[in-house]
Amino acid sequence: MKEGARVFLARLEDLKGRKTWTPARAALRRSLAFEPGTYPPAIGMVEPLLPGEAEGWIREAYYLVAALYALKDGEHREGRTLAQALREKAGDSASVEHRFLALLDADRDQIAFRLRQSVVLVEGGLDFARLLADLLAWFSPDRWVQARWAREFYGVKEEEKEEVKA
Repeated sequence: MKEGARVFLARLEDLKGRKTWTPARAALRRSLAFEPGTYPPAIGMVEPLLPGEAEGWIREAYYLVAALYALKDGEHREGRTLAQALREKAGDSASVEHRFLALLDADRDQIAFRLRQSVVLVEGGLDFARLLADLLAWFSPDRWVQARWAREFYGVKEEEKEEVKA
Protein backbone atom coordinates (compact mmCIF):
# COMPACT_ATOMS: atom_id res chain seq x y z
CA MET A 1 0.00 0.00 0.00
CA LYS A 2 1.22 3.47 -0.74
CA GLU A 3 2.84 5.26 2.16
CA GLY A 4 1.01 8.45 1.16
CA ALA A 5 -2.32 6.80 1.95
CA ARG A 6 -1.17 5.89 5.46
CA VAL A 7 0.17 9.40 6.05
CA PHE A 8 -3.13 10.90 4.87
CA LEU A 9 -5.09 8.61 7.19
CA ALA A 10 -2.86 9.62 10.11
CA ARG A 11 -3.58 13.27 9.30
CA LEU A 12 -7.32 12.58 9.21
CA GLU A 13 -7.11 10.80 12.55
CA ASP A 14 -5.27 13.81 13.96
CA LEU A 15 -8.07 16.05 12.67
CA LYS A 16 -10.60 13.73 14.32
CA GLY A 17 -8.82 14.12 17.65
CA ARG A 18 -9.26 17.89 17.73
CA LYS A 19 -12.08 19.90 19.30
CA THR A 20 -13.01 21.09 15.82
CA TRP A 21 -13.87 17.56 14.60
CA THR A 22 -17.66 17.99 14.88
CA PRO A 23 -17.91 21.00 12.53
CA ALA A 24 -15.16 19.57 10.31
CA ARG A 25 -17.05 16.29 10.10
CA ALA A 26 -20.23 18.11 9.14
CA ALA A 27 -18.48 20.09 6.40
CA LEU A 28 -16.74 17.00 5.03
CA ARG A 29 -19.99 15.03 5.00
CA ARG A 30 -21.74 17.92 3.26
CA SER A 31 -18.99 17.96 0.64
CA LEU A 32 -20.28 14.60 -0.65
CA ALA A 33 -23.10 16.52 -2.34
CA PHE A 34 -20.53 18.30 -4.54
CA GLU A 35 -17.78 17.25 -6.91
CA PRO A 36 -14.79 16.15 -4.80
CA GLY A 37 -12.60 19.12 -3.93
CA THR A 38 -15.11 21.84 -4.84
CA TYR A 39 -17.01 22.46 -1.59
CA PRO A 40 -15.33 25.58 -0.12
CA PRO A 41 -15.74 24.75 3.62
CA ALA A 42 -13.97 21.39 3.07
CA ILE A 43 -11.10 22.85 1.07
CA GLY A 44 -9.55 24.57 4.08
CA MET A 45 -9.55 21.30 6.00
CA VAL A 46 -8.36 18.88 3.34
CA GLU A 47 -5.94 20.96 1.31
CA PRO A 48 -3.30 21.14 4.10
CA LEU A 49 -3.42 17.34 4.37
CA LEU A 50 -2.70 16.67 0.69
CA PRO A 51 0.65 15.68 -0.73
CA GLY A 52 2.16 18.31 -3.03
CA GLU A 53 1.62 16.30 -6.22
CA ALA A 54 -2.16 15.88 -5.83
CA GLU A 55 -3.84 17.06 -9.04
CA GLY A 56 -6.82 15.86 -11.09
CA TRP A 57 -8.23 12.49 -10.06
CA ILE A 58 -5.53 12.05 -7.40
CA ARG A 59 -6.69 15.21 -5.63
CA GLU A 60 -10.35 14.19 -5.98
CA ALA A 61 -9.63 10.77 -4.47
CA TYR A 62 -8.12 12.36 -1.36
CA TYR A 63 -11.15 14.63 -0.94
CA LEU A 64 -13.51 11.72 -1.48
CA VAL A 65 -11.80 9.56 1.14
CA ALA A 66 -11.78 12.45 3.63
CA ALA A 67 -15.53 12.88 3.13
CA LEU A 68 -16.22 9.14 3.43
CA TYR A 69 -14.06 9.00 6.56
CA ALA A 70 -16.25 11.75 8.05
CA LEU A 71 -19.38 9.93 6.91
CA LYS A 72 -18.28 6.92 8.98
CA ASP A 73 -17.28 9.28 11.84
CA GLY A 74 -13.65 8.33 11.46
CA GLU A 75 -14.25 4.68 12.23
CA HIS A 76 -11.11 3.13 10.75
CA ARG A 77 -10.71 -0.63 10.81
CA GLU A 78 -7.37 -1.84 9.53
CA GLY A 79 -7.62 -4.58 6.91
CA ARG A 80 -11.39 -4.36 6.30
CA THR A 81 -11.90 -3.38 2.69
CA LEU A 82 -15.10 -1.98 1.27
CA ALA A 83 -15.60 -5.13 -0.82
CA GLN A 84 -15.32 -7.33 2.28
CA ALA A 85 -17.70 -5.09 4.23
CA LEU A 86 -20.24 -5.19 1.41
CA ARG A 87 -19.92 -8.97 1.23
CA GLU A 88 -20.75 -9.15 4.95
CA LYS A 89 -23.76 -6.91 4.36
CA ALA A 90 -24.95 -8.66 1.21
CA GLY A 91 -25.84 -12.09 2.51
CA ASP A 92 -28.48 -13.08 -0.02
CA SER A 93 -29.32 -9.47 -0.91
CA ALA A 94 -29.40 -8.95 -4.65
CA SER A 95 -29.64 -5.18 -4.17
CA VAL A 96 -26.27 -4.97 -2.37
CA GLU A 97 -24.68 -7.09 -5.07
CA HIS A 98 -26.27 -4.88 -7.73
CA ARG A 99 -24.86 -1.74 -6.10
CA PHE A 100 -21.46 -3.38 -5.76
CA LEU A 101 -21.39 -4.27 -9.46
CA ALA A 102 -22.44 -0.72 -10.36
CA LEU A 103 -19.59 0.57 -8.20
CA LEU A 104 -17.07 -1.66 -9.96
CA ASP A 105 -18.24 -0.24 -13.27
CA ALA A 106 -18.20 3.40 -12.10
CA ASP A 107 -16.46 5.99 -14.22
CA ARG A 108 -15.10 9.28 -12.97
CA ASP A 109 -18.49 10.99 -13.13
CA GLN A 110 -20.21 8.24 -11.13
CA ILE A 111 -17.67 7.02 -8.63
CA ALA A 112 -18.25 9.56 -5.85
CA PHE A 113 -22.00 8.93 -5.81
CA ARG A 114 -21.66 5.15 -5.99
CA LEU A 115 -18.99 5.04 -3.30
CA ARG A 116 -21.14 7.11 -0.98
CA GLN A 117 -24.10 4.77 -1.60
CA SER A 118 -21.93 1.75 -0.83
CA VAL A 119 -20.27 3.17 2.28
CA VAL A 120 -23.66 4.12 3.74
CA LEU A 121 -24.72 0.47 3.51
CA VAL A 122 -21.74 -0.75 5.50
CA GLU A 123 -21.89 -1.21 9.25
CA GLY A 124 -18.69 -0.60 11.16
CA GLY A 125 -15.37 0.80 10.07
CA LEU A 126 -13.32 0.49 6.92
CA ASP A 127 -9.64 0.56 6.08
CA PHE A 128 -9.56 4.10 4.72
CA ALA A 129 -5.86 4.00 3.88
CA ARG A 130 -6.50 0.95 1.70
CA LEU A 131 -9.55 2.62 0.17
CA LEU A 132 -7.46 5.64 -0.77
CA ALA A 133 -4.68 3.51 -2.24
CA ASP A 134 -7.29 1.62 -4.27
CA LEU A 135 -8.94 4.80 -5.53
CA LEU A 136 -5.60 6.22 -6.59
CA ALA A 137 -5.26 3.22 -8.93
CA TRP A 138 -8.96 2.95 -9.84
CA PHE A 139 -8.53 4.08 -13.44
CA SER A 140 -5.61 1.80 -14.23
CA PRO A 141 -6.16 0.38 -17.73
CA ASP A 142 -6.00 -3.24 -16.52
CA ARG A 143 -8.62 -2.53 -13.79
CA TRP A 144 -6.70 -4.59 -11.22
CA VAL A 145 -8.40 -2.82 -8.30
CA GLN A 146 -11.86 -3.74 -9.54
CA ALA A 147 -10.71 -7.34 -10.15
CA ARG A 148 -9.35 -7.60 -6.59
CA TRP A 149 -12.53 -6.11 -5.14
CA ALA A 150 -14.62 -8.64 -7.09
CA ARG A 151 -12.47 -11.49 -5.74
CA GLU A 152 -12.90 -10.14 -2.21
CA PHE A 153 -16.67 -9.83 -2.63
CA TYR A 154 -17.26 -13.19 -4.31
CA GLY A 155 -14.31 -15.13 -2.92
CA VAL A 156 -14.56 -18.01 -0.50
CA LYS A 157 -14.27 -16.99 3.14
CA GLU A 158 -11.40 -18.45 5.16
CA GLU A 159 -13.81 -20.54 7.29
CA GLU A 160 -15.31 -22.03 4.12
CA LYS A 161 -11.81 -22.89 2.83
CA GLU A 162 -11.15 -24.85 6.02
CA GLU A 163 -14.44 -26.75 5.63
CA VAL A 164 -13.58 -27.66 2.03
CA LYS A 165 -10.17 -29.03 3.12
CA ALA A 166 -11.75 -31.23 5.83
